[in-house]
Amino acid sequence: MTGYELAEWEAYDRIDPIGTWRDDFRGAKLESLILNIVNQLYAEKGKKLVVTTALDFMPDFTGDKAEEKKISTPEDILSLFRGIAASQKKKKEIVSKPPTKRQKQ
Repeated sequence: MTGYELAEWEAYDRIDPIGTWRDDFRGAKLESLILNIVNQLYAEKGKKLVVTTALDFMPDFTGDKAEEKKISTPEDILSLFRGIAASQKKKKEIVSKPPTKRQKQ
């Protein structure tokens, strides 16, 4: 490969990156899309929808993002699991009856 070809590939990579960052961004974009759809479908009436972007789901390998609240005490973990259990109970109440089997003809 000549120096000219290498320079072309480097310029192309600046315009359209090749590699793991791009793969991470694709996954983050999909995660953001799924969460936004779920938030719209199951949001409580009167509450403001939280819209996410792909950058919200990008991994922070350098530690540049602001410090997130870390769960460190057993009480924090217990309250987290209680919240998850409470949300599961609400979901079960939404389902009125199980689906019926189709009759064979």
